[in-house]
Amino acid sequence: MTKPRPRPALKDFVAGYPGPAEIEFRGGSVTVVAALIYADGIRIEWRMPMTPDLTWMDDVTLVVEREVPPELRNRPALVDAFLHAERLRELWNRAWLSDDGGREFELSLERSGPLSRFGGIEGTATCRCQPSPDATGLTLHVGGTEVVISLTSDRRLQDSRSSLFRAGYPGPKPIPFHDGAIKLISALVYRDRVRIEWLAQPAPDLSWLFNDTVSDYLRPQIADEERRLIAARAEMSSRRTFALWMGACLTDNLRTQYRGSLGNGGGFRGEVNFTPSPPPDARELNLVLYDLSVFIPLR
Repeated sequence: MTKPRPRPALKDFVAGYPGPAEIEFRGGSVTVVAALIYADGIRIEWRMPMTPDLTWMDDVTLVVEREVPPELRNRPALVDAFLHAERLRELWNRAWLSDDGGREFELSLERSGPLSRFGGIEGTATCRCQPSPDATGLTLHVGGTEVVISLTSDRRLQDSRSSLFRAGYPGPKPIPFHDGAIKLISALVYRDRVRIEWLAQPAPDLSWLFNDTVSDYLRPQIADEERRLIAARAEMSSRRTFALWMGACLTDNLRTQYRGSLGNGGGFRGEVNFTPSPPPDARELNLVLYDLSVFIPLR
């Protein structure tokens, strides 16, 4: 198995580019939704609307006694699903990127999950890397297939690109917020939504949201007092952060009405999604978070 690689921080967004349209892949299909470039790395967002056949990865095995819960071990279909997930993880851990300057970068699977209730898989893979300054394209090498991602805005390529991702915009510098700071890393515009990546660092004081105390989160099943306190503080902080971002509102200079929902995240970093996608002629977004108001130009 591929050893885990150090992951980039991905705190400073630079640019985003749509990948090519859906292509056939190992009896299924794959779409590179976007290549997102940050100051210290690259994130590849991908979808597999039709799940590929990964049985050719017969060197990837499953230690059932260790990796499958006891209550599921006598259900072959579920054991096969665990094996497929392990092969999918290894598929992306073996993938790599190259730029047109000849440099190569190893990828690691960041996350994956179901695409929809109708099937399919989506996820992200990252590398701690940067394309050369004059690079005009990246090539994703995955499972014996090469996928070329253009790093230009050439409109002649639009018809051959995925229509799922439109553009990405960096947010402003961190803004003080209740004895901490909020940084909007990026605004990522997709066909059906806009996603705001955020970072709370240093962590703000959110005790004003509600009056819970650490004692409300102490778990009696944890015997060690230090561990009980650490777990309780983490759970209280997580709940307050969740409540904070549930209160986020978005608008734009055209007064579009957006509806928000929380995305991936944990701790003091996460995502919040808003629908619909901004109109093509919107010039800026305005995120309002209680007494904080942040503008993101759609340059």
